[in-house]
Amino acid sequence: MTSSRGKINLYHPRHVLREAAALLLATLVLAALNWALRPPRLPLRADLASYELDLGFPVTNAAAAVALYEDNSHIFIDTRPADPRASRIPGAFPISQARFEEDLREVYDFLPHEDPLLLFGDGNLLMISAVASRLQERGFGDITLMSGDLETWAGAGGAVTDPPAPGPETRHE
Repeated sequence: MTSSRGKINLYHPRHVLREAAALLLATLVLAALNWALRPPRLPLRADLASYELDLGFPVTNAAAAVALYEDNSHIFIDTRPADPRASRIPGAFPISQARFEEDLREVYDFLPHEDPLLLFGDGNLLMISAVASRLQERGFGDITLMSGDLETWAGAGGAVTDPPAPGPETRHE
């Protein structure tokens, strides 16, 4: 451990192991203190109210949306991309982000600006909110977003139209 001149050999295995153990212990103590003293993290599943702040529109769950549908109090807007093979909510108007102008032109006469709208889609609230913002720019004021997708809607007891059965003229790619 000591050389012939009385100096300590820092490269001796015992010193290296002691230094490594001290560093490991210091790291563990600091990690434990950091874990114990850190501020609480956000929950993995955020409350809907936090989405409302970011999106700028109220968000409702599928069960509440089914009640609004059964009360016939809202006009339903499907924001998913057009797919003739997809299930739909009966009576919902299709207005997707990609074809917004064309879709809105097709259904504009059926959407009074004063009637409340409920927008739904594939569960991506940001995409639904993008369509809602564009509708708001066009003068529609009472807009609500539905969290979840069509499976969530059906699970809450909402009516769904079945996709058409493939016929001989239908091609599958």
